[in-house]
Amino acid sequence: MSEIQPRVGPAEWKAAMGRFPSGVTVVTSWVEGAPFGSTISAFSSVSLEPPLLLVCLALGNPMCRSIAECGVFGVNILAEDGQALAQRFAFTPEAERFEALDWRAQQGGAPQLDDAPVFIDCRLTQTFTAGDHLVLIGEGVRTDHRSERPSLVYHSGRMHKFPTE
Repeated sequence: MSEIQPRVGPAEWKAAMGRFPSGVTVVTSWVEGAPFGSTISAFSSVSLEPPLLLVCLALGNPMCRSIAECGVFGVNILAEDGQALAQRFAFTPEAERFEALDWRAQQGGAPQLDDAPVFIDCRLTQTFTAGDHLVLIGEGVRTDHRSERPSLVYHSGRMHKFPTE
């Protein structure tokens, strides 16, 4: 019989997970009627039929409650030249993130960033808490794929251009 191993600590877990490259997105929705967004790398396709995806938000993110209330969110997939946009939605004060920024929203949809080459508008279908994050499952109701620019990648704590060779 094997011994039960002690649980991995947060720093060790973050270091291990950081070795897995992921795309960089800005998840958008509405907080008290105003556009809001956060840089998120915990994003994945879940199902083709129906078209489902998931994103994970830290429980302290103001969008957790708001998305549950308004029922919509968008995933803006950033291009390799989108590092400034990713940093804006990660580090700029929340009230200033959409200032002087080109964006739009379809009736009943989430804010779409004009500089993101791919946008997926989602209707919230399910949420559940997993540790210190809220997992959101959304059904894609509209996509806008405007460019073939390679995606921005997050790996080992830094953003990188996607290797194309």
